[in-house]
Amino acid sequence: MLSAAIEVFNRLKTNRANKIQASEKALADGPSWLHRRRLIYGAYIVAMAMIVFGAATFFTQSQIGVEMVIGGVSLLAIIVTAYTTSATYEDVRIWKRSGPTEFGSEEFDEENPDGI
Repeated sequence: MLSAAIEVFNRLKTNRANKIQASEKALADGPSWLHRRRLIYGAYIVAMAMIVFGAATFFTQSQIGVEMVIGGVSLLAIIVTAYTTSATYEDVRIWKRSGPTEFGSEEFDEENPDGI
């Protein structure tokens, strides 16, 4: 019974190590979506905590609640802008590198803003 539990634990540990290694390889080779998402989620949690704290202290004598809400909303706006801008930039960079091979033409149309 104990040996079976140790075997399961070792398999879980090996699978986790393999997933981490695959994730690190994907980060090194491909687009940085996973790393970017981690940063976005962390900043999103901080912004939501700022808004909740600001809402909780909104009716006190100090203006900290107001400033926290303004800061949290601003941080959320910056997150959305940075995420969409960096994702668009990376998509354009990948598109220019790979080219429009799926449409059967290797030439770019200079008049079309999409480049196809």
